Formats: sequence, C-alpha cells, structure tokens
Amino acid sequence: MPTPFIQTSRAINSDSIYFLALISTLGVFLLLGWGIWFFFKEITVYSVSDQARLEQEQNTVHVSTQSTGRVVAITASLGDTLREGDLLIELDTRAFDLDLDGDLRVSQSLSDQLLGIEREERLRDKKFTEDDKALSDQLKLLQEQHKLQINNQQIQADVAERYERLLKKQQSSELDYLAAKRTYQQMAMATLASKAAIRATHDRREQLASEYQLSMSELEQRRADLQRQLAEVDTRIQQSTLAVDEQRLRAPISGKLASLADIQEGEVLVAGQQIATLQAEGNITVQAFFSPALALGHIRSGQSARVKLDGFSWARYGQLQARVERVASAVQKGKILVELSLRGEIPPLLPLLHDLPARVEIATGVKTPYQLLLQSAGDFLSGQAESSVNSLETL
Repeated sequence: MPTPFIQTSRAINSDSIYFLALISTLGVFLLLGWGIWFFFKEITVYSVSDQARLEQEQNTVHVSTQSTGRVVAITASLGDTLREGDLLIELDTRAFDLDLDGDLRVSQSLSDQLLGIEREERLRDKKFTEDDKALSDQLKLLQEQHKLQINNQQIQADVAERYERLLKKQQSSELDYLAAKRTYQQMAMATLASKAAIRATHDRREQLASEYQLSMSELEQRRADLQRQLAEVDTRIQQSTLAVDEQRLRAPISGKLASLADIQEGEVLVAGQQIATLQAEGNITVQAFFSPALALGHIRSGQSARVKLDGFSWARYGQLQARVERVASAVQKGKILVELSLRGEIPPLLPLLHDLPARVEIATGVKTPYQLLLQSAGDFLSGQAESSVNSLETL
C-alpha cells in the first residue's frame, strides 16, 4: 500500500521547508544584528602600558640650630611621626629668661607710670574745668556789678550837678553839694575797683589756662619719654622671646623623623649644627611609559585612565581611577613619559607604596569594530608589531 508512505514523505518534506525557513529567518536577523554591531557599536579604545609605577612626592627638611646652646631636653626619638611645631630638642634658656624677666618688670613699671599720667591728666583736666567755670561765673558777676555801678555813678553825677546849679542860685546849701559830690567820688572809686577786679579775674583766668597748658605739655612730654622707653623695652622683650624660641628646636613640617644626631643632655651645640631630618609623605602620582605610536596623537591631558597594581588582582582588590595630567613632549629612550593623578576613592585593600609597579590603561577614544578591523589590517600590512595594537574593551 504505497499511499500512506507518500503522505508521510510529503509531511516530512513540508516540515523540512518550515524548519529551513525558520533557520533562514533567524540567520538573517542574526546577520543583520551583527552588521549593526559591526558598523555602529562604539568600543572604547585604550592605550596600555605595563611600564608604570607609583611615585610618592618626598619633602625632606633638615633641622639645624640657630644659636649656640647646651642641651637640656630631648623630646623626640628616631622614627617618631611628628606634627608641625612639635618640640624636638630644648636648649638652655636661663640667660635669656633672666633678661626677659627683668625687661618684663621694667615694662610693667613703665605701663603703670603711663596709667598714672593718664589719671593725673584726667584730674588736672577736671580741676581746670572746675576752676575755669568758677572764674567765669565770678567774671560775669563782676561785669554785672560794674554795669550797675556805672549806672549808679551816672545818676549820682547828675545829682551832684543839680546841687551845684542850686548852690549857684543859692537855692541849696554847700553842705548838700559837698555830700553829693563825695558820694559821686566814692561811686567812681568803686567803679574803678570793680573794673580792676574784672581785669584781675581776666588775668587770673588766662594764667590758669596757661598753667593748665604748661602742665599738660609736661605730662605729654613725660608720656612720650615713657612710651619711647616702653618701645625700647618691648623690642628687647621680642628679641629675648625670639632668642628663647630659637633655643627650642621644633619640627618645621609634619612627617617622620628620618634622622637624629647622636647627642646627649648637657652637650653644647653650636650654631648651624644639623641635628635632625624630617621626611613628609607627599601625594601619590603615577608615571607610565608608552611607545610613541601609542602616545603621540592619542594621549592628552584630561583623559581618564585605570591603574592596576602588579601582584594585586583587580577583580579581588579593585583598581585605581586616574586622570592624565601631563604628557612629555620629548622621547626618552624610545618612550614617552605620561604623568597621571589619582582620582576618586582608593580601594581599602590596595597599598599605595612608592615605586610599586602597575599597569596603566588610558581611554583614548571610541571606534566601531569596522574601524578597528581596518586599523588592524592597516597595521598588519604596514608591518607593525602585534604588541603595538591598542587594547580594546567594550563600554
């Protein structure tokens, strides 16, 4: 019976056609996707150097004595970590202390004298104000009395003149005329006396002002002398204080005490003698060496980079982020020096040690796989070594 066999063959052929169509469709989509990836996918291009190391800036400062003195105390030991201003060695300051103590006493005495002058000035100023006011009030009273006496004298002059006319007409007695004339003369004498009193009060007021100005000038002169002496004493105090401070040798910077002279308490040090060396830890930078083909035209300041320390797996310990700071303009021993600074957080497990070898990967741009293939083909045809090809990593 051939019929069932023919139907089975047709079913198998039909399934095979559908399967081939499905496979072809998937192949087309895969080929299309690969083409899009090949021509349009951007891939970060890295310039890689295995000749890199960490560089720690060192700041070394030598500490020397500024004056001769005997050692009385040594407060630091070799290897100590010190902060700026910490005391290292103290020299004998007794001679300076005596001078400083004497000058301080003199300075206090001069300051007290200046305060005394200020108090005396205030007292004299107050007394002058009070005396001048009293004389001014007295002068006003005398002037009013003088005006009144002048008026009374004028009235009495009129009275005496009237009695004189009446006497000539024999209408008044001579006794009345003489009494009126005597009263006029007494008033004239009183007027002259009040005028003299006014002049004397004026003179007394001017004398008081002159004496006040003279006394204030004397006090000002004394103040100027005391201030001059105080300035000289203050200068000596500053010099003594500076001399005492020079006898206390302190750490000029923060850092580790790298060396300390073999000295003992009681030993005399001469001026300029070096007694210690401080070494401060500076910033960690990265120095990498690239071939000119990888550096020139590709690496420039501001580019980001990754630093992987040799011997420390980046998958376990992490890696450092960095930025290009400077690219050398000259080729030295066939290499270009690139300096980088660290950026971002430092992985806690990574030790940052001076001269530790590392691998540096600098992102120099993005290219498509099509462009990279053409570049590789060009490099191959131009005879460049395979090691000169840039490392690639998909973003």
